[in-house]
Amino acid sequence: MKKRFLIPILFLCMILFHNTVIAQTADYYLGVFSNTTNTIKFTIGVYPNSINQSKKNDGTLYSAMRVALVNNELAEPIEWNDFKIYILLKDGTLFYNFLTTATTGEYACKYQVAPGTTHLQYYCYDKVFTEVDIEKVWLCFSDSEFKPLFLYKDEVKKTEEENPAKKSIKKKP
Repeated sequence: MKKRFLIPILFLCMILFHNTVIAQTADYYLGVFSNTTNTIKFTIGVYPNSINQSKKNDGTLYSAMRVALVNNELAEPIEWNDFKIYILLKDGTLFYNFLTTATTGEYACKYQVAPGTTHLQYYCYDKVFTEVDIEKVWLCFSDSEFKPLFLYKDEVKKTEEENPAKKSIKKKP
């Protein structure tokens, strides 16, 4: 019975998250969660195709990756408080995001997500890595509460305008 309820929610979330993903890459990690009283229900999407590297003030490199948090429209507000995204690389390296000093915007680690809204942010890592390096991803609420996020792969279909091989040939007048 729970599977029948979860499948439509996952499908809806995949549609919602599709608009936030860069069109050419369709891999993302997704999790749907609720608290024990079912008053807070949310979906989190992690988009490895958005990973980019930047320099800190001290000159060292870090990686940033886009994350989307969707609060169920019938839920209570979500108080997001420095929760971690753990990443396991294929080489066995396990690490999690660092806390930024930002208090607002896409790099803030503490924020509130109102019911029926989506919050987009970047999680920052002291490790340089790419999408193809990732083996597994978890959301961590505390030292003992790790929730796996599952990899989804969407097929990307190009339109005629994007695919020159399928463009119709126009004759000159």
